[in-house]
Amino acid sequence: MNSSFAHFVNIVLLSLCFIIALLLFQHGFLLKRHEVQTRSSCSDVTVTRSACWLPARYQRAIILLVDALRYDFVAPQSSSSSQTLFGGRLPSVTRLLRENNESAVLMHFIADPPTTTMQRLKALTTGSLPTFIDVGSNFASTAIVEDNWVEQIVSSGRNITFLGDDTWISLFPSQFHRHFDMPSFDVNDLNSVDDMIIGHIFEELSRSDWNVLIAHFLGVDHCGHKYGPNHEEMARRLAFIDDLISNVTEILDEQTVLIVMGDHGMTETGDHGGDTGLETDAALFIYSRKRLLFSAPPKSISQIDLVPTLSVLLDSPIPFSNVGVLVDCFIAPELLEWAKSSNAWQMVRYAQSVVVEMPHIEPLLRVFDSNPDNVTNQQETMRQIQAIFRASWTNFNVAFMRVGILSFLDTLLTTLNAFFSKSGVSLGSLVFRSGVLFVQCSAYLVADDERYIAVLDALLSVSLIWRAVTSLSAMLALNFSVFRILTVLMLVAHALSYFSNSYIVFESISVRFLAQSAFVVAVLHSACAREWSPRKSLSSLVTLIEHRIGVRRVLLMFVVLTLLRGGVIWERCREEQQNACIATQFSVPLTRLPFGAGKVIRFVFGVSMLCISSLMTYRMQRERSPEMVASSLIFPATVATVAVWTAQWLPDKSATQFASFSLIAAQIVYVLTSVRIVMTSVRAFQCASLNAFVGCALAFMDTLSSAPVLLLGDALAMSFFCITLIIYIVLQLVHDEYQMMVVLLVHDDDGCAHFAVIAWFLRAVASSHLFNDSLASGIHWCSWKFRISVGSRSTCWRTSVCVVYYHGGSPSAFSNIFRDRSAIAKRTCPSLLYAAHVFRAFCIMHVYGSRTS
Repeated sequence: MNSSFAHFVNIVLLSLCFIIALLLFQHGFLLKRHEVQTRSSCSDVTVTRSACWLPARYQRAIILLVDALRYDFVAPQSSSSSQTLFGGRLPSVTRLLRENNESAVLMHFIADPPTTTMQRLKALTTGSLPTFIDVGSNFASTAIVEDNWVEQIVSSGRNITFLGDDTWISLFPSQFHRHFDMPSFDVNDLNSVDDMIIGHIFEELSRSDWNVLIAHFLGVDHCGHKYGPNHEEMARRLAFIDDLISNVTEILDEQTVLIVMGDHGMTETGDHGGDTGLETDAALFIYSRKRLLFSAPPKSISQIDLVPTLSVLLDSPIPFSNVGVLVDCFIAPELLEWAKSSNAWQMVRYAQSVVVEMPHIEPLLRVFDSNPDNVTNQQETMRQIQAIFRASWTNFNVAFMRVGILSFLDTLLTTLNAFFSKSGVSLGSLVFRSGVLFVQCSAYLVADDERYIAVLDALLSVSLIWRAVTSLSAMLALNFSVFRILTVLMLVAHALSYFSNSYIVFESISVRFLAQSAFVVAVLHSACAREWSPRKSLSSLVTLIEHRIGVRRVLLMFVVLTLLRGGVIWERCREEQQNACIATQFSVPLTRLPFGAGKVIRFVFGVSMLCISSLMTYRMQRERSPEMVASSLIFPATVATVAVWTAQWLPDKSATQFASFSLIAAQIVYVLTSVRIVMTSVRAFQCASLNAFVGCALAFMDTLSSAPVLLLGDALAMSFFCITLIIYIVLQLVHDEYQMMVVLLVHDDDGCAHFAVIAWFLRAVASSHLFNDSLASGIHWCSWKFRISVGSRSTCWRTSVCVVYYHGGSPSAFSNIFRDRSAIAKRTCPSLLYAAHVFRAFCIMHVYGSRTS
């Protein structure tokens, strides 16, 4: 077999094996829940002939869903704690609670993570629990197929009117009698959706053709994303909600119940995912003109517990898939036993429908069947069923996770074997690798067939042992320099740090240390390789520096170390770091700063740093590779980026007038970035002037000068300048391609000292509707595989196995390419390296930037 073709086939097979290993692991790690489409009906429970299940307590309901309404935004505050701009900012609620002991109640409304909006709406209407993988559906919501109280009310001949977030229309495309909706992903727009609701809600309230009116307000959530909770704008948004509640309660009649609730909370920076109590602690306020409470209310309830409660109050069948437990303080004593029994039988019916998938729930059902009429037994059964479902939907498929890890390790060791092998790629190795890949794909597609798992366990175990022995033997036969061993150890330390939560939380500190260490080792190695005259006496440190290392080299080294250390000034703190990290004004987005002299200075400074960085990037690309005409597109992209920043710099009232202009400018940056990637890749393939040593650095700088600058904003413009300068100095001082790769890898755009928190920063930035999210997520997945790091020398191609780490829930990926002395490899690999490195960061920017809802 032709050597070049064999290497190519081997690269393709191993790339596919890396991908299938990730897919197998995520199949066991990312939990999925089977959705049951059975519906509850009126025939399931009948107390009186005039009711479906139970006599309705209310004929109508007004639901005001305030996105991100945290409990302490509503709870009455003492005078000593009234210093914040968000605490206790709903005085109407405080007054109603004080004047109506039995007809008003405020409770903690606890959300189940993840706390993205779509998952919360699904839980609030179906009574089901989300899984982690459901968070991906937040940006591509589809109609709910499970039973839900919205569909139950509509099927009973009653009408629902909706106003607000268009996510509801995606979930319930045909259930609403009338709806007034607007898009929800523009977090910079605090007013449009809420103002639209106010323009219609009172007219709708005056109508008599609705039974449930839902209004979903977004201003508080968007204000949190843009400014954080402790901002004057938050006080204004909460005052807006307070006025609405006051006006609605004035026109409320006795047959209507008012429900004001939040779907989740937010952190002190305005984010929400579900990690902390502030993110899951929402508020629930219920008010009625007539008696609402028949017993002491609990201080907190789960959000799914509202579903059976609301269904009973409106005489609607409890959704079949509900796992919420009725809040009995709202039920009249004469109906309480019937209500609890209805809830218990509904939950038992659902448990019976999934008992085949969850056999461990069967003993509990037998206990219930032994005494089904006992109310105490019913309550205990419901709580236990709820706990079992919670535990089951947070357990992992260990078999698939094990096979995924084994597949990954086997592929990684095969990569090392190809690196150390002197005999090339054999036909038998390709046949074996193809067979393993076929079994892996079959196991992934069939999913639940244990026979494939058993076969893979056996195959991969044997292969792992063989690969480990051969790789270890080959490695022991090699002669490694001390400097290369140190760089490898740093890379391994970086990899191992992600097995510790503490190192992840304080990643910026550990990566800053590794980046500094890797750079110092690389510079010293380059200095030791210099020729020097033995007649020179190196008796003193000054003489050693002057003749062996070089004064200029030492000065530049200290400049780089200072820049790396200075990255803490622009670092954005994580919530988990608490007081260990002190944020500076440079880490605050421009839109969150009040308009004034400080904001103007920040804007001018950021634009200046961006222009200097772009100019440096352009000059280095032209010097290192004059054929790369695509570098001229850096300047138009810079101008468009400055245009977007200018729209963010303007006061809020003026910025809204330039919203469309800002969006167009942002799209121009994306288009220019895409064009530059394609042009650079094609040109690199034609001229082969970009070797891996220089190409990796230039691709890295090209990444910094494009779309990420747009999203990260001027707050990190100085970081871009520092990184550009660091890379320029590294190109001057480091001349060993292996150490160059390690320095750039550790100092990567999602793990370096300046951008160690890029993933969490991008979660708070909107890139709404610029691209199709499913396509971007797929490209992002593929870009993990095709991030290629190549080492080159004049005599042969070397392998550089690089590890890429992603944060915010994304899995890790390993990338590899083998040595190949053929001309086609020498022309193709640098091109792929350049394009993949830039394109990967471009996709990371979009995927992480979309996580804002």
